Amino acid sequence: IRGILRYSRNDISSLRAIAAMAEGVDIDVLEEQKDYKTAEKYDMEAAAVFDAYFESGVIPTVQRENYEAALQYGKSVYEKIIQNNELDGLIHALGGGYTPVKQAGDIYRNPDVLPTGTNLIQFDQRFVPSATAFERGFKIAENTVKTYEQEKGSYPDSVAVILWGLETSRTQGETFSQILGYLGVRPHMKGNVWDPKFELIPVVELGRPRIDVTVNICGFFRDMFPNLIDSIDDLLHQLYAADETDDENYFKANAKKTYATLLDEGYDEDEAEKLAVSRIFGPKEGEYGTGITSLIETKAWENEEQIGSQFLTSLRYVYSRGFRGRDVKGLYESNLKSVDIVSQIRDNQEYEITDLDHYYEFFGGLSKSVELVKGQKASMYITDTTGDRVITESVDKAINRGIRTRVLNPKWIDGLLEHKYHGTQKIAERFENVMGLAATTNSVEQWIYNDLHTLYVENLDMRNRLTENNMHAYMDILEQMMAYYDRGYWDASDEQIAEIKKAFLELEENLEETL
Repeated sequence: IRGILRYSRNDISSLRAIAAMAEGVDIDVLEEQKDYKTAEKYDMEAAAVFDAYFESGVIPTVQRENYEAALQYGKSVYEKIIQNNELDGLIHALGGGYTPVKQAGDIYRNPDVLPTGTNLIQFDQRFVPSATAFERGFKIAENTVKTYEQEKGSYPDSVAVILWGLETSRTQGETFSQILGYLGVRPHMKGNVWDPKFELIPVVELGRPRIDVTVNICGFFRDMFPNLIDSIDDLLHQLYAADETDDENYFKANAKKTYATLLDEGYDEDEAEKLAVSRIFGPKEGEYGTGITSLIETKAWENEEQIGSQFLTSLRYVYSRGFRGRDVKGLYESNLKSVDIVSQIRDNQEYEITDLDHYYEFFGGLSKSVELVKGQKASMYITDTTGDRVITESVDKAINRGIRTRVLNPKWIDGLLEHKYHGTQKIAERFENVMGLAATTNSVEQWIYNDLHTLYVENLDMRNRLTENNMHAYMDILEQMMAYYDRGYWDASDEQIAEIKKAFLELEENLEETL
């Protein structure tokens, strides 16, 4: 409950926000200013209020009404948790009774999934985005735009985003809501959960131009959320018809240019407008991946341009109400030329950007394709939504944290090596992911390669442990380190390379003796 009350949702403010409000402070502003020390003060005050209430029922007189609403909400969630209908529901079902269907999900993001003990479904696409997901998604967009503006001194023309199906269902639509934020759109108050409506936020109220978007979907998103594809397409037509200038509406400005190009290429007016407004691209109908992971795994690539070309080839198919995976020559590339930011969300504490090949496959592959088409790199941002704070950071910081908390973390290594064979295999997968990130983002810093060498090559105890656990996987690690050097990503010394070769030869000798 303490964790749930760290989030503001609907009309209920978080305890930390109420504590700050008592002194006329906006907690969101503090975090935007990165004044985490002051924010921590309000965290402590909120914790004290929480403890006092659940120990004695006492609520401070300051901001009493707001505290009471939040704490009563927390109490209602607590009561749902302790109901625990699991056993009763199981017995009822085994007796031939009907088990009601209810949505499952993350109780922090959506406590309405409680109490448990029903016939669970993972998601209902009609309820995406939830109110909380919209608020957090809009915050992601604002964070990203502000971060870029502070670095570049201007607004981005267009942002390219990744939409994954499981991520969208798990967050109830934070990624989808990010798109609404860039475009300056919000849920309409007259809409309902069965038939959601959206409205344009006036540019004056928005306080900035509407930012164009290029939406890149995976095959699972295409299959899971056809309704959201339709919703985005409807919104884009509404934005195109808006009575706004090019300086107010970057999406409309870019769409008009594409429309003129399509007319010149021989399309009729109606089809040209539908294509010019379209912004959703993904794999061909019936296909799912990009093929980039295969390139990295098999080392079947000679230069980074091949990776960008592979992404372009795989995800160039346009999706909208009128087109289901249509291949329109040059349309995808035309949209990518205006992209200034590539944005990705990390919504799960279990995975850092270095843990999954999908990050370099989609996030990195998209970035490399933008660079290939545009001739220059786009800014790459990762937004962490795993906690109550929505934190946007550059890709290099995300990679650094992934390396420090995983492959350079003794506790993480020790835990994996408890598993015979699979432990070193999982470590080796991270080394392959580093190669994928290096090739697609060019943001793996030199200290990472050097520290990996120190721990995994120079440290004889570590070498022996990895060899004993899985000799073949450790050979893969050494091969990847040589590949970092051979492909020009690691500026290694002659001594470092000699040490890798020596370790590899020793492994080969041991392998021959074993055989």
